[in-house]
Amino acid sequence: MSPSEVQSLQDEKRELEATEREIQDGVGDGRIDATRIRNEIRKIDNVIGDRTPERVSGSRETSLRREEEALESKIADGMPTRDEMARPTKNPGAVRKHMEWCKRNQASIERYVQIQRQLRPLEPKSIEVLRREK
Repeated sequence: MSPSEVQSLQDEKRELEATEREIQDGVGDGRIDATRIRNEIRKIDNVIGDRTPERVSGSRETSLRREEEALESKIADGMPTRDEMARPTKNPGAVRKHMEWCKRNQASIERYVQIQRQLRPLEPKSIEVLRREK
């Protein structure tokens, strides 16, 4: 989850908590269900907890960085160049090459994205930085 998404959920949670306090103070006309509001707050907490990556450090960080390097070399192997992607009409077979590369590397790309979310939660690296110019 991106920091802006977490912030948005936390803002929503604060609004619900304010509404819950108002209900407890007796403000309102009684049409608002306090139990439903508490359930919504609990759901938001669960979403934030489940989707926020854990902080890594020490040996775990070192092993993730090694895995990241290995995945970068594996993903970059056979990746269509920027030129091929920008001008597929001048590079016959570029689209098929890209589609086959995606199929071959789908699991590696997904793992790479997970690692990026843990190592760099604010600014994860994209696989596009691995793409060569020509």
